[in-house]
Amino acid sequence: MDISQMYQLLGMYSGSGSGYGLYKNYGNYNNYGLLGAGNLYGSQNIYGTNAGTFGQVLKNTASVQNSGGISTPMDEIFEEASRETGVDVRLLKAVGKAESNFRASATSRCGAMGVMQLMPGTAKSLGVTDAYDAKQNIMAGSRYLAKLLDKYDGDTKLALAAYNAGSGNVAKYGGIPPFKETQNYVKRVLEYAGEDFRTRQTVKTDVSDENSWQQAGSDTPVMDFEYGDIYKMAVQMIQLQMQQKLQGLLDFNREDSGSGSVFL
Repeated sequence: MDISQMYQLLGMYSGSGSGYGLYKNYGNYNNYGLLGAGNLYGSQNIYGTNAGTFGQVLKNTASVQNSGGISTPMDEIFEEASRETGVDVRLLKAVGKAESNFRASATSRCGAMGVMQLMPGTAKSLGVTDAYDAKQNIMAGSRYLAKLLDKYDGDTKLALAAYNAGSGNVAKYGGIPPFKETQNYVKRVLEYAGEDFRTRQTVKTDVSDENSWQQAGSDTPVMDFEYGDIYKMAVQMIQLQMQQKLQGLLDFNREDSGSGSVFL
């Protein structure tokens, strides 16, 4: 989103002539104009496009949109997965840590992919289009683990054994298979699940993900948090602008008390 789109979003294009709208009275490039080269929102000043905090925020927002994603803490994805599946978030994180140490780009020798190390067939069956997309991978792996927990009536050890070695081997051996790798895996995950830790990872997630625009069970789009932040900044920007205008007019009235009424 560039600066012009930002102003369109705020509905600030109310005309460049005289009057008292945000773009009126003072004009685009006149005394208190938003874009006047020497004023508060001028191209070189604190909220301008070439300098200052707000200008940089807008640049950063544009950069995020151009990159096709936003930075999201991986812990938030695990928490969302826990809410969706009902699986304890500590167990989900424990699987992610044991499987890949939270590396979204991880690939095993047998072809398992991503944070939760999904096999290609499993990923496809769960509707994953990109197994190296951290959010897709974590959400799908969490749904898969939830199915296994349901299959084994909540027996976490059997569910983890099946996650690692496959349900066929669990059925074949009537419990946790006698594979050293699987037995160590189950033990390690349960140890991790007993801890309360954070992933300390941040990943890119797709801003076009419909889940970020729709509430569950609703057909009405809701504001994504990125745009919520923009609106908050916009309100702050307007407040600062109006404070500056008010102060300027008060100073003007003090200097020339004989002038006519002045309106914002």
